[in-house]
Amino acid sequence: MYLFDRWETWVVVYLISASIFAQSFKLANRNMKNASALTVLLELFTALFAVAFLPFFAFTFPSDPSIYITLLIVMLLYAVTDRLNIEARYGLEPSVFSMLKQLSTVFMIFFGFVLLKEEFVTTKLVGAFIIVFANLILTFEKGKLRVNKYFVMSVISNFLFAVAMLINVNISEHFNLAFYTILTVSVPAILISICTKLNIATLKKEFSCYNKGAFLVSAFTWCLMLLSSVKAYQVGNVTIVAPLFALTSIINAVVEFIINKNVKQLIQKLVAALLLILGVVLVKI
Repeated sequence: MYLFDRWETWVVVYLISASIFAQSFKLANRNMKNASALTVLLELFTALFAVAFLPFFAFTFPSDPSIYITLLIVMLLYAVTDRLNIEARYGLEPSVFSMLKQLSTVFMIFFGFVLLKEEFVTTKLVGAFIIVFANLILTFEKGKLRVNKYFVMSVISNFLFAVAMLINVNISEHFNLAFYTILTVSVPAILISICTKLNIATLKKEFSCYNKGAFLVSAFTWCLMLLSSVKAYQVGNVTIVAPLFALTSIINAVVEFIINKNVKQLIQKLVAALLLILGVVLVKI
C-alpha cells in the first residue's frame, strides 16, 4: 500500500504513538514497586503486540553470522538502556524525558569525530552544544541547577544507546521488522529476568499494582513507536525524520500544560524544545 511506503506516514504514527505512550506510561507506572519487573512486563507485552504485525512485513533472515553476533551485543545494550529508561520515565516528566533522549545524538557526534575519525563539521558541533544547552535549561528550578538520579539515569541510557547505534549497522533491514522488534524487546526481557532473578510470581505481583488499561495502551503504543521509528528511517531522509521526531518534546510539554496548568514550566519547556529541534536540524544537515 503506497501510504505505508511514505516516511511521512511513519513519522505521524511515531509522533502519535510516542505522545500517547509517554502519558499513558506515566499513569500506569505510578504504583511501581520493582523497576526491573516493570521493564520485563512492558517488554513482554510489547513483544506480544508486535506478533500481530508480523504479516505486514516481508520475512527475511541474514546469512552472515556476524550480523547475529552484532545483534546479540546490541540487545545486551538494549537490556541495560530499557531498564534505565523505565526508571527514568518513572521519575521524570514525559516532556523532559523526550528532550533528554536527544542527547544520544550528541554522543553519536562525539563518537563520529573521535572514534570514526569523521570530517569535523562546525554545524554539527554547534548543534550538539545547542542540544546540551537545551537540556541544561530543564535542570534549572527556581534559579538553581537541580539534577536527580532519574536525570542521570537518562543521560547514561542515552550514552549506551549511542554505543548500540554505533555498532548497529542497519541490522533491522535484514529481518522482518516486526520479528526484529520482538527480538529487541523479548531477549532483553529474558536477560533482565535472569540477572535480577525475577520469577512468574514476582511479575504477577508487580502487574497487579498497575492500571491495566493504561499499561496495555503503553505496551501497544511502544510497539508502534519501535516499528514506526525504524521504518521511518528506512524509507525517509534522516535529516528530515530526526528533527520531526524531536517534536514529541513539544507535544508532551503542551499536554502537560493542559493537565497541570503551569505556565512558567510550559515556557521553560517550550524554549528548551525549540532549541532542541534547532540543534537536531543542525547536526543532521
